[in-house]
Amino acid sequence: MSNQPFFKRKWVQIGLAIGVITLGVLASELLVATAPTASRKPPEKTARLVTTEAVESGNYNVSLLGYGVVQAEQQVTLQARVSGTVQSIGPQFVPGATFKKGDVLVQLDNTDYRIELQTAQASLAQAQSNLTSEQGNQVVAQSDFELLGLNVDERERALILRKPQLEAAKATVQSAQAGVERAKVNLDRTVLRAPFDGVVVSREASVGAQVSASSTLGVLASSKAYWVSVAVPQADVKWINFPSGQQKGSTVCVNDASSREKGCHKGYVLSLQTSVQDNGRQAQVLIEIPRTSDKTLQPLLLAQYVKVRFEGIELKNVFKLAPSTVHDSKVWVNDNGELDIRPVNIAFRSAEYVLIDKGLKDGEHIVTSNLGSPVNRMAIRTNTANASNTPTPAAAVKP
Repeated sequence: MSNQPFFKRKWVQIGLAIGVITLGVLASELLVATAPTASRKPPEKTARLVTTEAVESGNYNVSLLGYGVVQAEQQVTLQARVSGTVQSIGPQFVPGATFKKGDVLVQLDNTDYRIELQTAQASLAQAQSNLTSEQGNQVVAQSDFELLGLNVDERERALILRKPQLEAAKATVQSAQAGVERAKVNLDRTVLRAPFDGVVVSREASVGAQVSASSTLGVLASSKAYWVSVAVPQADVKWINFPSGQQKGSTVCVNDASSREKGCHKGYVLSLQTSVQDNGRQAQVLIEIPRTSDKTLQPLLLAQYVKVRFEGIELKNVFKLAPSTVHDSKVWVNDNGELDIRPVNIAFRSAEYVLIDKGLKDGEHIVTSNLGSPVNRMAIRTNTANASNTPTPAAAVKP
């Protein structure tokens, strides 16, 4: 009897638990059934923000960049032409110094050559005196011959009139005159003068040194103009104008290879050399840079490594774009809010700009910003406050 209330309470607890669970399930189903439903909408397409610039065609010269080493237009080795002792050296005969044509660079001791000239002049005077005496003998011989009235042939007549003696005296005078001229030349050669305006490359002469004919005294270079042999890819030679008749070749702008100065030395193309450079098989274009008096420019130096910019052939009605705006021979055009990935024809390409002759029209706006994954006809938009609506001849190309 004592266990009956216990079992009764247990079944009551189990019934209550089942009832609570049942109510929870029913409440959950009711909440799900009466919950509000969200309507699904297709995602809105967002136009990509880009920057654009208008383009306009124009006429542009192809610009090529090459490198080379400065050399003198003329360079000679100064050599002695007679032997002697170096007596003095001109103040201009210093490596790196400039000189004018005719400046005395080296003076040799001329004592022996002055004596030689005096001796030659004395010999000439003696020969002229002998000629005068022989001419007097000719007058006497002619008078005697006419008095005697001899009938002789031409050979005997010449002997009687002393013609061989006269010819010998004349030959002696001519030889003496040549001796004087030779002595004068040797005396003049003791003074070595500059053959042109230029600069001293090196000097090997010293005061007191004994030199002989053909001894090297130094090296001189002309400063009238400089030459540079520029290595140019063979495919780019077609863009360069070479001299023809009275027409000069393409103009060039020359600077030190590491210089950032705005000015440059102006020059022009002289010729296309007949051989190619072994390293890279590049063509060699010879240019000339006339000497300039512009003090604002750094002077060119021999053996200096320089960069040379050629102003080549002019292309007409082309568009000049920055290389970053051309993608594998295609450009991105803003076509009324849609991206038009358009193929174009590249007339010329360099590291600084691209010239396009087909595929674009004046006034069209090209996309200058970078797009990670461009898709043809995708929606694009521009910030109208910053967008450029004015066509520019060289869109996105910095001068």
